[in-house]
Amino acid sequence: MSSARRPLWFAAVVLLGFVAWVGADLWIPIVAAALLAFVLRPFVRGLEALRIPAWAGALVVVGGTLAGMAGTLYLVYAPATEAMDDLPRAAALLVYFFLVHGDTLLRRLVEVMPTLTDKKRTVDTVRAVQGDVSRYLLTITLINVALGGAVGLALLALGVENALFWGFLAGVMNFVPYLGPLIVTGALLLVGFGDAQSAGLGAALAPAAVYGLLHVVESNGLTPALLGRQFSINPVVILLWLMLWGWLWGIAGLLFGVPMLVITKVLLQRSEGLQAWATLMETRRSSECAPELPLARSAPP
Repeated sequence: MSSARRPLWFAAVVLLGFVAWVGADLWIPIVAAALLAFVLRPFVRGLEALRIPAWAGALVVVGGTLAGMAGTLYLVYAPATEAMDDLPRAAALLVYFFLVHGDTLLRRLVEVMPTLTDKKRTVDTVRAVQGDVSRYLLTITLINVALGGAVGLALLALGVENALFWGFLAGVMNFVPYLGPLIVTGALLLVGFGDAQSAGLGAALAPAAVYGLLHVVESNGLTPALLGRQFSINPVVILLWLMLWGWLWGIAGLLFGVPMLVITKVLLQRSEGLQAWATLMETRRSSECAPELPLARSAPP
């Protein structure tokens, strides 16, 4: 990037942050819908391969997802089903339209490209980004669902009250690297000492210890094996990014922060002249540095 253009890029980033902060109520449901559309896109494409129209496949997938979310909330903690009433209807509609009309937007983008080479490059870049981001989001979502289920069943076996709710919370908070696991660990310590005052220190520590063990297996075994190093990002970059988006959007910023960071890195990797910025976000193995951490999945100290 030339030095003459750096002030323009800096101004654009500042403007983007200001717009994100001022329009948080508008942008949060849009970002949530876009991320969920990335997760659900492979299922819609699978239905299309079975000759089911995109509009019908998207309707089935979105409807099934909403039903699954409501059923999960009911199972883990009945009062939490009231949260579904607060789910913006616009977000669900946005997911549907993203799934049905996403390819139309791509075609329009290709049409405005000036040359055939630019058109091919645009298609290749967008398809690659869609594939990479969908794979990451779907994989990490399934991993977190599996972790939440394992934690819930383990706590249920220990006799912890509202065990399935704590498993659900563990799965959701696993989207927030470092901070999420620390919060869940602290909460389970409080639950353990509150429920096991007469049962001894071991019983009090058991819920947090079981969660910690499962999280270590997930973060140091399952996630690196499934995602590899393609999505690895420097932990310092992750924490700074989470601080920024947590400040801008609160809890929503913490939950959406890492997926947005992954999308940013993939875009940089696929954009000509910007790959160096993606490299700066990574942590490379070398004889002088510590082993690379898989994308913020390491267990808290």
